Amino acid sequence: IEPAIYSLTIVSGQNVCPSNSTGSPCIELDVLGMPLDSCHFRTKPIHRNTLNPMWNEQYLFRIHFEDLVFLRFAVVENNSSTVMAQRIIPLKALKRGYRHLQLRNLHNEALEISSLFINSRRMEENSFLNAVPTSMQFSTAELRAAVVHRVTIHGVPGPEPFTIFPVRQGTTVAQLLHEILANANGIGNYPTDYFLMEEKCFISKDRNEYRKLPFQRVLGPEEELVQLLNSWFPEEGYVGRIIFKMREESLNAKNLCQEEKDDAVTVSEDDSFFVQVHDVSPEQPRTVIKAPCFSTAQDVIQQTLCKAKYSYSILNNPNPSDYVLLEEVTKEPPNKRSSTPKTCQRILLDQECVFQAQNKWKGAGKFILKLKEQVQASRDDKRKGISFANEFKKLTKSSKQYRGFITPPLQMSSEGLQNKDDKTACHLTFSDAME
Repeated sequence: IEPAIYSLTIVSGQNVCPSNSTGSPCIELDVLGMPLDSCHFRTKPIHRNTLNPMWNEQYLFRIHFEDLVFLRFAVVENNSSTVMAQRIIPLKALKRGYRHLQLRNLHNEALEISSLFINSRRMEENSFLNAVPTSMQFSTAELRAAVVHRVTIHGVPGPEPFTIFPVRQGTTVAQLLHEILANANGIGNYPTDYFLMEEKCFISKDRNEYRKLPFQRVLGPEEELVQLLNSWFPEEGYVGRIIFKMREESLNAKNLCQEEKDDAVTVSEDDSFFVQVHDVSPEQPRTVIKAPCFSTAQDVIQQTLCKAKYSYSILNNPNPSDYVLLEEVTKEPPNKRSSTPKTCQRILLDQECVFQAQNKWKGAGKFILKLKEQVQASRDDKRKGISFANEFKKLTKSSKQYRGFITPPLQMSSEGLQNKDDKTACHLTFSDAME
């Protein structure tokens, strides 16, 4: 059974959390069906915007049994992981193109003003049928084999960095190698000394996104080139190409790479340390990793995300630059009478050495994995609390000054002098009467 490829883009939402206007929503997409077709996706959270959040994230998935597949859209509040709204529909009922999908609550009751704006497309696994006229789709195999395709081969000796060769429907890798050796000058005539390699270079949408190494594999001699070209999907975030290689060059490159790995292992075994990271995911509250002593905070975060188990709270391909390490150190009280220890927290810089920071601890300490958005939200809340306290202090101080202004001290002193004069006068009058 040839699977169908579905492209689903979650563009935006409208009032996705009716009961929480200050939440940070994200969308979880579950493809429910046979184990071969089931998968899970999760968008990035939008910080404190439930009225009109914008995601614009595209997902591709293959479906073999379309009649048995359901799609579940769930609006999840990122900070509390609470499902605020959801919608479950059969895949067959999903209309193609741009659509507004009305959301429902957990009791399957319709929410009148809550919806998602999505775009869906359906594509065939074999895109070759879409590249030829309709009359050729139902023709014989001989007519389809007569169609000439062009394939670009990189690394062939010559003035240009790449060379274009014509291939047909059944052309294999071994046949193309014979053609390359026959047309190229200055190389041997032994096909066993050369091979073709497939390379997939991943495209990063953001400049700050962590760049992945290209995926490389050696093509077998019986693989068909047209079928290989049709298996590439740039929508998945990569660009593929075919490279002409010599086995001696590949062997030298492998030896050099192996030597670098051995040197790295030697360094890591001599100068390495263990670090424990907390709050990795709800399913994995902590993990211990072994890292070189010169590892930075971003290096430790990358190792932690690679070692983390699969969970709904962590994306399939998490970006280490979206996370920070929070250092929490408990200092012992200076006096024995005060039994409550003091806890200090700070965020490690991306290029700060974790080993040096851990050696400076004078008490119990730990590293906590946090999202930058969560840290920024807590900072904003603290700033609001501090500003409110300062305003309250100013208001209290001004009210005290106003109360003291009603009875000034000079007036009290004049009244006191007047009272003393009255008392003296009265005393003299009484003595005169006695005489």
